[in-house]
Amino acid sequence: MFNSRGSLEVRTLIRPTAARDERVWNTVLHAPTLRAITQRQLVAAFAKAAGVPTPNVVAVPGWFVRVLGRVQPLMRELTELLYQTEHPFIMDSTASEQRLGLAPTPLPEAAAATVNWWRDRSVAGRR
Repeated sequence: MFNSRGSLEVRTLIRPTAARDERVWNTVLHAPTLRAITQRQLVAAFAKAAGVPTPNVVAVPGWFVRVLGRVQPLMRELTELLYQTEHPFIMDSTASEQRLGLAPTPLPEAAAATVNWWRDRSVAGRR
């Protein structure tokens, strides 16, 4: 996921041959995605990868974000994104995976790679 220079190393999403494959031209292709999980499940996966206890995660109701948005500019901006948290936000990448022969990185592997990258980066920054 991340290379030794600390740059994001995106695994091949669209292989060069796919760009030449006219069957995928003018189609919608999504990056491979795992099954939908909750924010709590995501936090738990990263905590496990980091070897730390899973923190408590609570939901902030949309009405509260809207009220805070009246006085706090950042919260005002968040109100525009509430649709992503108030309703299921599920994407199906099955067609892309089949057309391009790709699969998503398993969450434990992705979480471990991300945690390791952050650890390497934080150690390097202290030198």
